[in-house]
Amino acid sequence: MQENLLLTRTGDVWAYHRVKPKSIPKQNDKEVEGHKKRWREFLQELTKYQDFHFMMYPQEYQLNERFEHLQQDVAWDTETMAAYYLGETESLLEQRLGTVTKNDFIVGVRLKADMIRVDADMKGNVLAMFSTATDTIVNLLGWEQDVTTSFFDQFAEAENELNDTMAMIDGVPLTQDEMIYVNRYHFIRGLDHQVSDEMANASRKAVTNTLIDPTSPSVLKLNSDEDDGYISFVVVDEFPRNMADSDLFYETQALPFPVEVDIKAQVESKAQTKMKLNVKKRQLRESAKEQNMVGDETDASISESDQMIRYLQDDIKKDDVHMLNWMAVVIVDGTTKKECLTRAKMVKRRLKSMGVVARIPVADQLSLFYKFLPGELIDVKDRNWMQKTAQDGLAECFFGVNAAVGSNVGFFIGWIDRFEQHKDLDAAIGASRDPVFFHPFLANQQIKGTKTKSPHVLITGDTGNGKSFLAKLLFIYISLLNVKCLYIDPKKELRKWIRKVMKNPDVRRDFPLFVEHLETFHFITLDPEDQANWGALDPIVFLPSTQQKEMVQMIFEQVYDFKGKDDVHTAFLQSITKVKEQREKGMTVGSMHVVYEMQDHEDVSVQKAGNFLYEVMADGVMRLCVHDGSNHALSLNKRINIVEIENLDLPEVNDSYESYTSEQMKSSAVMYALGRYCELFGNNKEERTAEFIDEAWMLTANPTGKKVEKKMRRVGRSYSNALYFISQSTKDALREEESNNFGVAFAFDEPTEREDVLKWMNMEASEENMDMLDGMFQGQCLFKDYYRRTAKISVECLFDEWAGAFETVEASAVASAE
Repeated sequence: MQENLLLTRTGDVWAYHRVKPKSIPKQNDKEVEGHKKRWREFLQELTKYQDFHFMMYPQEYQLNERFEHLQQDVAWDTETMAAYYLGETESLLEQRLGTVTKNDFIVGVRLKADMIRVDADMKGNVLAMFSTATDTIVNLLGWEQDVTTSFFDQFAEAENELNDTMAMIDGVPLTQDEMIYVNRYHFIRGLDHQVSDEMANASRKAVTNTLIDPTSPSVLKLNSDEDDGYISFVVVDEFPRNMADSDLFYETQALPFPVEVDIKAQVESKAQTKMKLNVKKRQLRESAKEQNMVGDETDASISESDQMIRYLQDDIKKDDVHMLNWMAVVIVDGTTKKECLTRAKMVKRRLKSMGVVARIPVADQLSLFYKFLPGELIDVKDRNWMQKTAQDGLAECFFGVNAAVGSNVGFFIGWIDRFEQHKDLDAAIGASRDPVFFHPFLANQQIKGTKTKSPHVLITGDTGNGKSFLAKLLFIYISLLNVKCLYIDPKKELRKWIRKVMKNPDVRRDFPLFVEHLETFHFITLDPEDQANWGALDPIVFLPSTQQKEMVQMIFEQVYDFKGKDDVHTAFLQSITKVKEQREKGMTVGSMHVVYEMQDHEDVSVQKAGNFLYEVMADGVMRLCVHDGSNHALSLNKRINIVEIENLDLPEVNDSYESYTSEQMKSSAVMYALGRYCELFGNNKEERTAEFIDEAWMLTANPTGKKVEKKMRRVGRSYSNALYFISQSTKDALREEESNNFGVAFAFDEPTEREDVLKWMNMEASEENMDMLDGMFQGQCLFKDYYRRTAKISVECLFDEWAGAFETVEASAVASAE
């Protein structure tokens, strides 16, 4: 081996490339068809090479290494807790899945001898031929010959040409270590090993260091120096006549255990194809003639086959259509023979449900093992289980596609659901082998392949579907990072459940690290009944001078209509300017002094407006925003903050702005002030910040609030600031001018907005997808990541002590009994 090239004993040189998989929702028909079209075009280019090998294998996920990278982002005061819970995540996932794996896609292509050094002179070509002949003779004699690295130099041009072809499917040459591991993998399938260790100890001579025992029927037993286990080859025997939507590689990924799928293919010459078609055509016509002679009608199968051959003969006349002979196997493993055979039978059943017939060979397991090693050819002797299709048929196997979504390095948040039918959420979680990880600060890190630079996250969906649970899970994870975070909790739910968890003696005894972490949370309850909170959100006190006037106007306009009252409006604006100047001079003033100024105005109409505003602002929730400046405003210095609001009368999400009551208008004013506080909270380029705004639709209920929310989102573009916008509606996010403001989206079902949700999540608004949303369980949502990949996921928190802090409804005894 040299880099990604492999030289076999017969003098063949193969080149191996890794294909970066595409994440495509299976139900997006246009995307699926687009991928298959691209692969048809690629296979047309690939037919100038005689032999190729497609391999999908479950590579170890290397969770430990990924979490070590994640640990670099952890805050100094949470290092111990983060290390514990990342270790627990790794342990729990491995308990559930065994070895955590992700599917890797490899394409091997045999480089043709006539493509080597095409520009060399006659003497060079003769020498190359002589060298090849010498190698062949040496191998026939059973001798070994050392091959110098310079031998592979003559393949440089052919390899460069192949690289251009592989670029059509995002193929990248394997490195030397990866090449050795891919070859070694075939001898340690399913056996306990570390990818990093196998690469570190990479040796060509150690590739085959495994004892293979073929004495048991239908399986092979593998014994390495570290582990032993069983493998079984399940051979695809028959595809349907129409191979459309066969999706062999994609469908087998949904099995509840890791599988490998291999296809070895060989291009058939045009002359051979034409000859076989002519022979077959004569056979069919003779059969039809015999049936007609005895008075029978021609069988439908004969007529259909005759028609298919005519179509194929027309296609073969085209330069870019070739027939391929290929074999496909699905390889399973198990720690015992029984487990291995059980999995093999499950593969058979899965393929049968797709209309594909598969067999578990009894006596041919060893020959299949060697047949599917890298560099091995299929040939005329391999008549059993051979498939014969044009390139279109092979493209229908849907190679190079997975359902991946999320981050490669991040916190565990749930499982991918491949749109299967399940009886409940637990069944959906139990059927998945695809964990989802998420890191909240990757969008603006210039990572190759990301489609957005916005760190903002939208969490949307109907009440009770699980969006608050997910938001709180993400908040706890972010609180472990070196990030200053803020959670706006208008419903005052979080403190209640966190206190309940902290008071639980079992939790305090068994999970002291978690309890210590919760004790660091800084709770601020904005209760207008408590005089200490008055003015906590006063714009004159907490906002910079340049932003005070606009925000004071916004608050006052919620309770007083200045339209048609120019004199009053002018006096109001002048009063704001005067109070601002007083504040800048160091005087203790607040927004209430604007009212005082109006009350002291010489114009009677202004005085009346001032008196009215005084009565409105003097009690209730407005005291949080309008006060005399004698109290401190909300702090911007604590690392983990939870701001609660007591006694807010929030309108319903579907209520029109015109129908808001007086108290609801006042509550809206408080929410706007909070929104501006959040904007200021994330306005420091020297630190990473995150703000969670629950019931965020309150901000966008009218044009004034939309303006505040828009400014908040703009902060994240140039600052390391992430806004988590938790709302029941996606309508504002769907506006064209704002479509790029949310880098990530989690969409729970909202029955009245399903079509909008699907469009926003890059899913086709088909009837099938509508039914999929309708069939979602509580805790399931669509997840669109930084790479614009979308998948249906089942949210899960692995830790019971955490989940207790996220509950939004306390189950009654009757509910538990039910």
